[in-house]
Amino acid sequence: MKDFLFEIYTEEMPAKLLNDISKQLKELAERNFSYTNINHGEIQTFSTPRRLVLFVKDVEEKESERVIEIKGPPYKIAYDEKGTPTQVFKKFLESNDLKEDEIIIKEIKDNKYIFGFKKVQGRDAKEILPAIVIESLKNLVFPRGMRWNSSNVVFLRPIRSILALFDNEVIDLEYAGIHSSNKSFGFYFDSPLEFICKNTQDYFKKVRERYVILDYKERETLVKKDLEKLASSVEGRVKYENEFLEEVVNLTEFPTPFLCELKLGKFDIPDCIVESVIKDHLKSFPIYSKDLTKVLPFFVGVRNGISDFIENVRKGYEKVAMARLYDGAFFFEEDKKEKLEFRVPKLKDIIFISGLGTLFDKTQRLVKISEYLSEVLELDAKSRDLLKRASLLSKADITTQVVKEFPELQGTMGGIYARIQGEPEEVALAISEQYLPRFSHDEVPKTRLGKYLSIIDKLDTLVLSVGKGFEFTSSKDPLGLRRSALQIVEVVFTLEENVFPISNLINFIIGLDSFTRNIQEILQDVLNLLRERANYLIRSNNISYDSANAVTALPIDLMPTFLDRAKTLEKYSKDEKFKEIVVVHKRIRNILQKTNIESDLVSYDLLLEDAEKELFTVTSESEKLLKEMLKSRDYDAIIHLLYLYVPSVNKFFDKVLVMEKDERIRNNRLAQLMKVLKLFESFAMFSEVVIEK
Repeated sequence: MKDFLFEIYTEEMPAKLLNDISKQLKELAERNFSYTNINHGEIQTFSTPRRLVLFVKDVEEKESERVIEIKGPPYKIAYDEKGTPTQVFKKFLESNDLKEDEIIIKEIKDNKYIFGFKKVQGRDAKEILPAIVIESLKNLVFPRGMRWNSSNVVFLRPIRSILALFDNEVIDLEYAGIHSSNKSFGFYFDSPLEFICKNTQDYFKKVRERYVILDYKERETLVKKDLEKLASSVEGRVKYENEFLEEVVNLTEFPTPFLCELKLGKFDIPDCIVESVIKDHLKSFPIYSKDLTKVLPFFVGVRNGISDFIENVRKGYEKVAMARLYDGAFFFEEDKKEKLEFRVPKLKDIIFISGLGTLFDKTQRLVKISEYLSEVLELDAKSRDLLKRASLLSKADITTQVVKEFPELQGTMGGIYARIQGEPEEVALAISEQYLPRFSHDEVPKTRLGKYLSIIDKLDTLVLSVGKGFEFTSSKDPLGLRRSALQIVEVVFTLEENVFPISNLINFIIGLDSFTRNIQEILQDVLNLLRERANYLIRSNNISYDSANAVTALPIDLMPTFLDRAKTLEKYSKDEKFKEIVVVHKRIRNILQKTNIESDLVSYDLLLEDAEKELFTVTSESEKLLKEMLKSRDYDAIIHLLYLYVPSVNKFFDKVLVMEKDERIRNNRLAQLMKVLKLFESFAMFSEVVIEK
């Protein structure tokens, strides 16, 4: 057995994509190996800004011999009435290089067929490995690629070298017009010269000697350890999002963190500007006070390279940071001279999204949507005015010089300016929270008005984009509509309301514009996307797919309660009594689906049997209790109520003939089942839950 090593050396690849590409390569390699009969050990992948590496341990040098089954013609055609082989039989043997003693007869669905069994010699691994690698590379998925030579191959960045070793042998392959070799390169700045690898282990040794740490986790651990150490040295702490840490780590092949100092006493600017300069412009880590409430005059940069001349690097970082802070301070003072409300007309000159009008148009829509939402939710006069004011000023900060220079502060600066200019605190907070959550696992708005503004802002963009026919799929979503839908769901899940008028909001937004698409199709596409994203978010909370399906099948306006309902279903899903609920619900649905009954109006005078009278009484009492429990979100109590309720339903089925010959009695009993069905489905679509047999 030998180890197989494959490396693509490229120009610098996008840091945010590296971990995903590395994961894809591993999964594709595993899948492509499974199509062969080559035994192998662990498959590993590594990535740095300039290389993508596949390493497969203990690969057999040859495929195992295998026997393949070849289906032939029916027995009646292969043999005549006397059992003598026909010409068809002989042709089958000849075309497949088979002998008569390699044939058997098998019966399939009452028909006999002849089958041949043939031994196939295994191929050499050196013949198969190139195909596995090339097929894996071809199936990598990334947002945008590049073409750079006549091969017309698309990859993240131009490929400059390919290394392919099977222990100490070079595997001959070609991709993107480049032939494989046993040569690679060290760290681009400190050890850029080409070197030769004697074997796979020699490669790992030499790249490390040349300042390349292939393993992302090792680089991440090194950075996190030094971050904490450097922050502690100035009595501070660091905080960061996992996505940002991943990006910074993947900007390096050999990370070297270092401490920088800022002279913040010269500036009177919000901490968010300091954070933006450090994080977004220098890809570095701000240092905060121990309680994480204030930015300290220090930050940690991460150099891509060794520590030689690190003092010069530190001074360069500090110089760039100070220059950007001077700009930020100047712009901040200038922006404060003009109120946000006077900036709103300037939004007429800024295109929102091509085909969706200007930001002024969007602002006008948000004002109308906020008024409609306030009316539907029956907000008090003060809250209505505050939400309308926040909607009017929500995009005004886009015209400020600070946001033009630091676009990532959009919304945040709007809240700061609103507060400085005397706007109510509720308005300032709503403006600053409108873009939350910005990314996966980000915080959501904390205030009620902030949540409303966040939802209507994103929903407006989503509805108009879908209505205008903008594309969104899992692999191609240029406007990030799936992400926007997920963010809407995240915010809705935190609402205190049990019911939120999502359907009516979508219809209202559709009515604010004109579309060539069918309005019902637009509505359905938006609803389907929101349901799918809600289902995904529920499942990402370690909840099974069937529990997620059971709640996302409910009316979309119940979305604020979806997650809590799903958690309750998951909690009780293993109970025997819970399984009885599922069985009963499925039974009722199956019966009613075969009828055209839609009404749940039951005539008590037509209830003849004691069991159906009892069910009517129990159902009426349970409806009242269930209504109160739904209102208070006492979902545990609902499950226990249904535990007590199910025996009455089962008794009804045991004692009462539903499909009575008398049409009036039959329809009355079906109406009673419709009433029972609605009671169950006021909490969940229980029939979606899968019961293990």
